[in-house]
Amino acid sequence: MASLILGNIVGGFALDGTLKVFSLTNNAVDRYQAGNKVLLVNPIDKEQKELTIVAYHSGGRFDFVKTKEIFSKEEADAYKGWQLIIQKNQRDLKEGYYFFCDLVGCSIINEKNEILGKVIKVEEFPAQITLRVSQFKKEDFFVPFIDEFISKVDIINKKIYIKQMEGMV
Repeated sequence: MASLILGNIVGGFALDGTLKVFSLTNNAVDRYQAGNKVLLVNPIDKEQKELTIVAYHSGGRFDFVKTKEIFSKEEADAYKGWQLIIQKNQRDLKEGYYFFCDLVGCSIINEKNEILGKVIKVEEFPAQITLRVSQFKKEDFFVPFIDEFISKVDIINKKIYIKQMEGMV
């Protein structure tokens, strides 16, 4: 089963060992429910430590996560640069919803079956989720991830079919 990176540890936040996490998830409230298990992973040597969530609160781009296993600010600081990860479970998604990491790398294909580029990032703008698409030797373009633009998403074959509108590319 694949994993999702929830965020990168910036250091300790409080004397009790609360972790300050640069957030990479758009679903922190659900991911950090008390009792949930997460993995603390060193991205260099892949060392892992399982943690149990005790409490969570958000502070903008940062998540503050208290676990049962880390007791001091010094211990939390020792994990600076590590990542918090969970196992990805497709059953967690409603139909028509996707993990952002699954959309990245998908080819964008128009109605003429022409490949326009590849998704390099999923952007969260106030109006909607938007795909940033890289074209070979051209400027990136954006595709709003809404029904008016998206015809079909084929995660298995890494293809997203779009309704190309004039001026989009």
